[in-house]
Amino acid sequence: MIRKPSSARYVHRVDRSPSRIGLAMLLFALVMPSVAVGQEDKSFTPQAATKESEGSVTATTELMALDQENWQRPQSAFKWIAMARDIKVPWDTFGRQGWMTDDAYVEPVDPGASEFSADTDIFYLVFAVSALDAPSQYRAAWFHMPDGKTPSEELTGTDALFMEMNEKAGYLEIYRPEDGWKKGKYLVKLYFESPGQELYDPNVIGTMEFTITE
Repeated sequence: MIRKPSSARYVHRVDRSPSRIGLAMLLFALVMPSVAVGQEDKSFTPQAATKESEGSVTATTELMALDQENWQRPQSAFKWIAMARDIKVPWDTFGRQGWMTDDAYVEPVDPGASEFSADTDIFYLVFAVSALDAPSQYRAAWFHMPDGKTPSEELTGTDALFMEMNEKAGYLEIYRPEDGWKKGKYLVKLYFESPGQELYDPNVIGTMEFTITE
């Protein structure tokens, strides 16, 4: 007598047969996309892409900060740039009496300084650049950072220097505002722009910081 498998065992075995499994997988593949579209999670956000984007912004911000200690090297659009307490014009930048040579330059006094007392009237950003393709303008704009991290939207001061194509060195003046310095940190944005252009963030080529003490 041939034994027939019980219905339970038969069903169990039939469910595992290759033909039925293949058919089930085909139906699953056809049905699931439409279900997924109809039941899309509206709260979904591409976390990986967001994280990558945030990382790019952070990296860009970090690259904008110029090295104020190791200043004797090329950075951004400068051969070198230094924050200094004063400037001097070496004697060999002069030709005949009262005439400047074509390669006149200035030197920073106490370069790398970044802390200044509240009674400081003025200090400088001194720099050298390669030959320019056209007359251009360098500008500094500085903003107080009340919390030491985030710059205020209110502009504290700005200074601009127009440079001819043959000029390769210059300086910008950071001066005390009329109502005096606020204690704390300041952010300086450096711009490379067309003469007469208003402040425009895409023209920023670097940033520096300084602190006003008591």
